[in-house]
Amino acid sequence: MPQVRIWAILGAGNVGKSTTIGHLTGDFGKGQGGLRQTLGGKREILLRGGGYLTVFSWRVSRQDGRQRPEETISFLKRQSSQFDTSGRPMAAACFNVLLALRTDRRGNFPVATEYLSHFVRQGWMIESLALLSPTDRDEVLYHRFGAPICYVYGSRDIKIGWMVGQVRNHFGWA
Repeated sequence: MPQVRIWAILGAGNVGKSTTIGHLTGDFGKGQGGLRQTLGGKREILLRGGGYLTVFSWRVSRQDGRQRPEETISFLKRQSSQFDTSGRPMAAACFNVLLALRTDRRGNFPVATEYLSHFVRQGWMIESLALLSPTDRDEVLYHRFGAPICYVYGSRDIKIGWMVGQVRNHFGWA
Protein backbone atom coordinates (compact mmCIF):
# COMPACT_ATOMS: atom_id res chain seq x y z
CA MET A 1 0.00 0.00 0.00
CA PRO A 2 1.35 3.46 -0.85
CA GLN A 3 2.08 6.07 1.82
CA VAL A 4 -1.09 8.08 2.52
CA ARG A 5 -0.62 11.86 2.70
CA ILE A 6 -3.37 14.09 4.08
CA TRP A 7 -4.18 17.72 3.27
CA ALA A 8 -7.12 18.90 5.39
CA ILE A 9 -9.39 21.92 5.44
CA LEU A 10 -10.64 22.36 8.99
CA GLY A 11 -13.32 24.52 10.55
CA ALA A 12 -16.70 24.71 12.21
CA GLY A 13 -19.93 24.48 10.23
CA ASN A 14 -20.50 26.94 7.38
CA VAL A 15 -17.02 28.50 7.25
CA GLY A 16 -16.26 27.50 3.63
CA LYS A 17 -14.54 24.10 3.86
CA SER A 18 -16.50 22.47 1.04
CA THR A 19 -16.44 25.59 -1.11
CA THR A 20 -12.66 25.85 -0.73
CA ILE A 21 -12.17 22.22 -1.73
CA GLY A 22 -14.53 22.68 -4.67
CA HIS A 23 -12.46 25.62 -5.93
CA LEU A 24 -9.14 23.83 -5.32
CA THR A 25 -10.23 20.75 -7.26
CA GLY A 26 -12.71 22.11 -9.80
CA ASP A 27 -15.42 19.92 -8.22
CA PHE A 28 -18.59 21.97 -8.53
CA GLY A 29 -22.22 21.02 -8.64
CA LYS A 30 -25.27 21.23 -6.49
CA GLY A 31 -27.33 18.66 -4.75
CA GLN A 32 -29.19 18.46 -1.48
CA GLY A 33 -27.94 21.25 0.78
CA GLY A 34 -26.09 22.94 -2.10
CA LEU A 35 -23.39 20.26 -2.40
CA ARG A 36 -23.03 17.33 -4.72
CA GLN A 37 -23.09 14.33 -2.40
CA THR A 38 -20.42 12.02 -3.79
CA LEU A 39 -18.03 9.56 -2.20
CA GLY A 40 -15.15 11.63 -3.53
CA GLY A 41 -12.89 11.09 -6.43
CA LYS A 42 -9.51 11.55 -8.00
CA ARG A 43 -8.59 15.03 -9.14
CA GLU A 44 -5.51 16.48 -10.84
CA ILE A 45 -4.16 19.55 -9.04
CA LEU A 46 -1.91 21.91 -10.99
CA LEU A 47 1.28 22.55 -9.02
CA ARG A 48 3.05 25.88 -8.72
CA GLY A 49 6.33 24.52 -10.13
CA GLY A 50 4.62 22.70 -12.99
CA GLY A 51 3.09 19.28 -13.29
CA TYR A 52 0.11 17.79 -11.52
CA LEU A 53 -0.59 16.12 -8.19
CA THR A 54 -3.26 13.42 -8.19
CA VAL A 55 -5.42 13.68 -5.07
CA PHE A 56 -8.46 11.86 -3.84
CA SER A 57 -10.80 14.56 -2.56
CA TRP A 58 -14.02 14.90 -0.61
CA ARG A 59 -15.92 18.17 -0.45
CA VAL A 60 -18.26 17.13 2.33
CA SER A 61 -16.70 16.92 5.80
CA ARG A 62 -16.43 13.39 7.11
CA GLN A 63 -18.80 14.27 9.95
CA ASP A 64 -21.44 15.72 7.59
CA GLY A 65 -20.91 12.67 5.36
CA ARG A 66 -21.61 10.53 8.44
CA GLN A 67 -18.36 8.65 8.23
CA ARG A 68 -16.46 7.85 11.43
CA PRO A 69 -12.63 7.84 11.53
CA GLU A 70 -12.44 4.03 11.30
CA GLU A 71 -14.78 4.02 8.29
CA THR A 72 -12.78 6.80 6.63
CA ILE A 73 -9.56 4.82 7.11
CA SER A 74 -11.10 1.61 5.79
CA PHE A 75 -12.50 3.40 2.73
CA LEU A 76 -9.23 5.18 1.97
CA LYS A 77 -7.26 1.93 2.31
CA ARG A 78 -9.53 0.35 -0.32
CA GLN A 79 -9.17 3.39 -2.58
CA SER A 80 -5.39 3.47 -2.23
CA SER A 81 -5.04 -0.25 -2.95
CA GLN A 82 -7.14 0.16 -6.12
CA PHE A 83 -5.05 3.18 -7.10
CA ASP A 84 -1.85 1.19 -6.56
CA THR A 85 -2.94 -1.79 -8.66
CA SER A 86 -4.60 -0.09 -11.61
CA GLY A 87 -2.35 -1.66 -14.25
CA ARG A 88 0.60 0.70 -13.90
CA PRO A 89 4.04 -0.79 -14.54
CA MET A 90 5.29 0.63 -11.22
CA ALA A 91 3.83 0.88 -7.73
CA ALA A 92 2.57 4.25 -6.53
CA ALA A 93 4.66 5.73 -3.72
CA CYS A 94 1.94 8.04 -2.33
CA PHE A 95 -1.82 8.24 -2.17
CA ASN A 96 -2.80 11.89 -1.64
CA VAL A 97 -6.03 12.86 0.12
CA LEU A 98 -7.72 16.26 0.42
CA LEU A 99 -10.63 16.34 2.84
CA ALA A 100 -12.75 18.55 5.06
CA LEU A 101 -13.11 17.99 8.80
CA ARG A 102 -15.23 19.82 11.33
CA THR A 103 -13.58 21.31 14.41
CA ASP A 104 -16.96 21.47 16.17
CA ARG A 105 -19.32 18.66 17.17
CA ARG A 106 -21.74 17.38 14.57
CA GLY A 107 -24.18 14.95 16.14
CA ASN A 108 -22.21 12.22 17.88
CA PHE A 109 -19.34 12.29 15.39
CA PRO A 110 -15.82 13.09 16.62
CA VAL A 111 -14.11 16.43 16.01
CA ALA A 112 -11.25 16.91 13.54
CA THR A 113 -8.48 16.18 16.08
CA GLU A 114 -9.82 12.67 16.57
CA TYR A 115 -9.87 11.95 12.84
CA LEU A 116 -6.34 13.30 12.40
CA SER A 117 -5.13 11.28 15.41
CA HIS A 118 -6.55 8.10 13.84
CA PHE A 119 -4.72 8.91 10.61
CA VAL A 120 -1.43 9.44 12.44
CA ARG A 121 -1.84 6.12 14.29
CA GLN A 122 -2.14 4.46 10.85
CA GLY A 123 1.27 5.90 9.96
CA TRP A 124 -0.26 8.39 7.53
CA MET A 125 1.40 11.78 7.03
CA ILE A 126 -0.47 14.99 7.75
CA GLU A 127 1.06 17.14 4.99
CA SER A 128 -0.70 20.42 5.64
CA LEU A 129 -3.69 21.91 7.43
CA ALA A 130 -5.83 24.96 6.66
CA LEU A 131 -7.94 26.28 9.54
CA LEU A 132 -10.89 28.42 8.48
CA SER A 133 -12.16 30.92 11.08
CA PRO A 134 -10.13 29.27 13.87
CA THR A 135 -10.87 29.76 17.54
CA ASP A 136 -8.14 30.55 20.07
CA ARG A 137 -8.25 26.88 21.11
CA ASP A 138 -7.79 25.71 17.48
CA GLU A 139 -4.69 27.87 17.10
CA VAL A 140 -2.96 25.96 19.91
CA LEU A 141 -4.43 22.49 19.44
CA TYR A 142 -3.55 21.70 15.82
CA HIS A 143 0.17 22.45 16.17
CA ARG A 144 0.51 19.06 17.86
CA PHE A 145 0.28 17.31 14.49
CA GLY A 146 3.55 18.85 13.35
CA ALA A 147 2.19 19.91 9.97
CA PRO A 148 2.30 23.42 8.49
CA ILE A 149 -0.89 25.34 9.27
CA CYS A 150 -2.58 28.14 7.35
CA TYR A 151 -4.98 30.30 9.37
CA VAL A 152 -7.77 32.02 7.45
CA TYR A 153 -9.52 34.38 9.85
CA GLY A 154 -13.06 35.55 9.20
CA SER A 155 -13.55 33.11 6.34
CA ARG A 156 -17.30 33.82 6.24
CA ASP A 157 -16.60 37.49 5.53
CA ILE A 158 -13.88 37.41 2.87
CA LYS A 159 -14.07 36.83 -0.85
CA ILE A 160 -13.81 33.19 -1.87
CA GLY A 161 -11.03 33.88 -4.39
CA TRP A 162 -8.84 35.39 -1.68
CA MET A 163 -9.50 32.52 0.72
CA VAL A 164 -8.85 29.81 -1.87
CA GLY A 165 -5.72 31.63 -3.06
CA GLN A 166 -4.36 31.74 0.48
CA VAL A 167 -4.96 28.00 1.00
CA ARG A 168 -3.64 27.10 -2.47
CA ASN A 169 -0.46 29.11 -1.83
CA HIS A 170 0.00 27.49 1.59
CA PHE A 171 -0.39 24.00 0.08
CA GLY A 172 2.15 24.89 -2.65
CA TRP A 173 -0.41 24.33 -5.41
CA ALA A 174 -0.71 26.68 -8.41
